[in-house]
Amino acid sequence: NVVDLCAAPGGKTAQLASAGASVLAIDRSAKRLHRLQENMKRLRLDDRVKIEVADAAVWKSREKLPYILLDAPCSATGTVRRNPDVIWMKNQNDIYSLVELQEKLLENAVNMLAPGGTLIYCTCSLQKCEGEYQIERILERHPELSRESVHVHELGGMSEIITPRGDVRILPSHLANIGGMDGFFVSRLRKS
Repeated sequence: NVVDLCAAPGGKTAQLASAGASVLAIDRSAKRLHRLQENMKRLRLDDRVKIEVADAAVWKSREKLPYILLDAPCSATGTVRRNPDVIWMKNQNDIYSLVELQEKLLENAVNMLAPGGTLIYCTCSLQKCEGEYQIERILERHPELSRESVHVHELGGMSEIITPRGDVRILPSHLANIGGMDGFFVSRLRKS
């Protein structure tokens, strides 16, 4: 059982469901969740996915959750290789607002996480304030959390994308010989 906060448009929801998970997909956009629902039907995964329109920054689960995926709204600077306009579309105030929202989302997710539970936090941002620094701050506020390092064998041997602290930091220059990759940050946290 996995809760996918900020789930739309549903790529990660589909990956989780196709791997056998029962997924509760939460997003505040009914329109985007409708698209997610259509995609799950098309992929024949709709029996594994429940959908709820809600603001993930304030949504509460009835019980503590064993697995949470939070792909937080971000500046999307990691997609600059495909979307060069992104660096002109966001200003510093936008980044501050996004960082605040990410903090609220992370705090809410941690409060719903069950003891022994796993939280995956990720963004498609190159900005450390939306990735590494968010994780440092949440770990300072919650001593019951710890990083669960990502290992090379989990990423097909791509050791260059694992940080010294065990997070994943993908840069657009990775796999340049086949066109590169979108920039991404991923951290896996465990609650004791």
